Amino acid sequence: MANVGQPPHEAGNDQVKSSITVLVLGDEGVGKSSLISTFVSRHFSEVVPGIMTRVRLPPDPQNACITTIVDSQGGDVALSSVATTISLPTGGGGGGGDVLSTSERRASSASLSSLRRSVSSNTLNNVGVVEMVDSIILVYDLDRDETFFRLENHWLPLIERCYNGEVPVIVAGTKMDLFLPSSIAGVTDEQVLARSRQQVVSLMQRFRFIRQCIKCSAKNLLRVDDVFLKAQQAVFYPIVPIYNLDVGKLSENCERAFTRIFRMYDRDHDGLLSHSELDRFQHDTFRVYIYERDLAGWKKVVTRNNPDAEVVREGKFTVDGFLSIFDVFICQNRLDVPWTALRKFGYDNDLNLNLPQSILYGLDGADFSWRLSSSARRFLADVFLQFDSDKDGILSLEDMEKIFSVVQTPSLPPWHPNRSADLFRGCFSLPTMPTDSAPAGSEALMEVMASSQSLSASGITIISGATFPTIDVPSTAEGPTVNVPSKPLSFLDWMGLWHVASAVSPAVARAELFRLGHVENYQRKRKNRRLTSRAAIEPNSRNLDMRLPSREVRVLLLGSPGSGKTALMNALRCLEDPLSTSKTPMPMTSSVHVRVKKNLSKGSDIEESIIVHLVITDVPEATAENQALRKRHLAQMLTPGNCDLVMLAFDSTNSASLAYANHLEDEFLIDDIPRMYVATKADQSALDGGDSAGAEGKDTQVSVIERAALHCKDLDLEPPLVTSATSSMLSAEGDQGDRSRCSVLEHLARSCVFETGIEQLRAKPHEEEKRREAAKQRYQKMLWLGVGTGVAAAFVGLLWPTKSKGGRFGWFKSLFTRQSAIV
Repeated sequence: MANVGQPPHEAGNDQVKSSITVLVLGDEGVGKSSLISTFVSRHFSEVVPGIMTRVRLPPDPQNACITTIVDSQGGDVALSSVATTISLPTGGGGGGGDVLSTSERRASSASLSSLRRSVSSNTLNNVGVVEMVDSIILVYDLDRDETFFRLENHWLPLIERCYNGEVPVIVAGTKMDLFLPSSIAGVTDEQVLARSRQQVVSLMQRFRFIRQCIKCSAKNLLRVDDVFLKAQQAVFYPIVPIYNLDVGKLSENCERAFTRIFRMYDRDHDGLLSHSELDRFQHDTFRVYIYERDLAGWKKVVTRNNPDAEVVREGKFTVDGFLSIFDVFICQNRLDVPWTALRKFGYDNDLNLNLPQSILYGLDGADFSWRLSSSARRFLADVFLQFDSDKDGILSLEDMEKIFSVVQTPSLPPWHPNRSADLFRGCFSLPTMPTDSAPAGSEALMEVMASSQSLSASGITIISGATFPTIDVPSTAEGPTVNVPSKPLSFLDWMGLWHVASAVSPAVARAELFRLGHVENYQRKRKNRRLTSRAAIEPNSRNLDMRLPSREVRVLLLGSPGSGKTALMNALRCLEDPLSTSKTPMPMTSSVHVRVKKNLSKGSDIEESIIVHLVITDVPEATAENQALRKRHLAQMLTPGNCDLVMLAFDSTNSASLAYANHLEDEFLIDDIPRMYVATKADQSALDGGDSAGAEGKDTQVSVIERAALHCKDLDLEPPLVTSATSSMLSAEGDQGDRSRCSVLEHLARSCVFETGIEQLRAKPHEEEKRREAAKQRYQKMLWLGVGTGVAAAFVGLLWPTKSKGGRFGWFKSLFTRQSAIV
């Protein structure tokens, strides 16, 4: 990775400046004007003006940027005026040499801009010194020591006060042709040079905004170009965002960015970059290949510079070794190399990752149909295997922290309450985590619930209270609950959460995958769009669940208030107290999974299984305020491509709840959307047999379920699924509860999964009757087509002109005559 570079405009960053202004400062007679004149004319002149006019250089082919060079005369007077005006009193009572604090600098930044434009031009003959310059060349005379001392005592403190230390400075020592170290009596040349180097190092350590010190000669054209080139590069490639000058290492954001780039090219997910992987990175970034000798050299360099860190393992670079390569370039003042790589991969000057348009489409929430692709599922499975530190098939909290360490702060999963509040703001629902519920502890989640549009305000509502039957809603004394990360994740939990994220907001899910280092190959996806999810996970995975094909099923859970649908969802998620529920202002989306067996062929004992991820969105009731907007939003959700199944939950002890579910079905569901009626609170039928109220409750419960069954029979649907979230059924301990939950989940999966070998349940109204009618119509069309063909042939034969023996049908008779002759 030597001698590489790329013009910043080719790196894909729109924030690179199209024009910069370089201000030249220094004492009188140090050679500022001669330096500018020699650089522009490529010729040294003994006579130059006292101050050069503005020089505007044409765009350079390498950087496509216009550079304006501004000379100065008496620049310290103007800077002193500005510094005196913006100086603020400090609490320490110090002198005028105190440096502005960070808060003071921010407070004065607005006034500073106006002051720079308002200073009288008579002070300078040119207002350039107080304009918004991009970089400064500070000149001193190598043959006059007092000009160097004035840098430290006068010029640099003044620049720091005026520009808050944010403008890079290149220190240029001119008249090198007149500098004779041996002319100093009693001091050797080596001692003079050593003292000069020490002075420069001390100067750069004190003033961190100095980017480089260069000794040059305008008369001999020695390093004149370097002075202005470094002034340009200090603007193109700033050091502050990528390097921490206080500790002498890469900044935290820079390490995070290069770690993400490392993962993008770690194709085998072994945590190491091989020669081929590093070669691919270099070619994609710098358009050159890396040679074996260069690779061996880099291994020696990073090993020598990091004796206490593991930078090379098994002949491959670790993450620390990869970061050490760019640390070496920065220490060599080759800032163009790391910035070229960062801009190539979409990072701006503040190291914020810019998302491509292919990821951002559908950010308005209209794109509900997108789902995790096979390459995305393969990437997530590889990440799971790579960061499963103890190889037990479980991601610990520490493992997940490492996975999301490349995400900008807060480095948390997208479903974490501290991030989901902002990421999914304005979405139809919010994701939940597969953990036990706890008292509300996330202020961010409560804030988004309070600040987001209510269901009625956003038009995503379910009922109009004036037209629906009255339903008794039990009150809840508990406050709202949020999910907190309290346990590690299995592979299926890990994949389920990503399915939830893609269902809630496809754009957010694509963005999070991109931040983790996954780049979707859309062209290849279009070519192989018929590829099933069976190829998403490599077959050599050790985890059995990874080897099984998976399907994602999106379910919308609708029901009346108090119908028990939230408790049902909690029981399916195996929460400790599923009956502890509260009314939430937004729909909540969670995921559960089940393994469904399928037969390969009839009469065969060989069985295969698939994993079905049921992504269920529990939609609470809300008062309708805008019916048109409500129908439009629900129409987007309730389409065959976006919603795979609708669960219509009703209270088996309340007939009004069933009427509510029937009205929802008639109002919002079309025949092509699968639906399943689910009866809840079935345990309440087990009341005391001798009690009259108990007998009446039992009759009510039976009649409600019977009416639901009759309704399903009329629509040719499966009978209602009878459930209970109590310990008698879904929440039972041990194998009984597991079997009950698996039975319910498998029943739901079989209602909408179209897979060979899986018996499909009736979930669409009159689907079998429509299938038979369609088959009958096809048969009739074929029959009429055959009849029409025969009639047409006869008609053509009748009209066919012929002079042969046999009349008009002689050609037809001749067929049989010819056949007899052949025989």
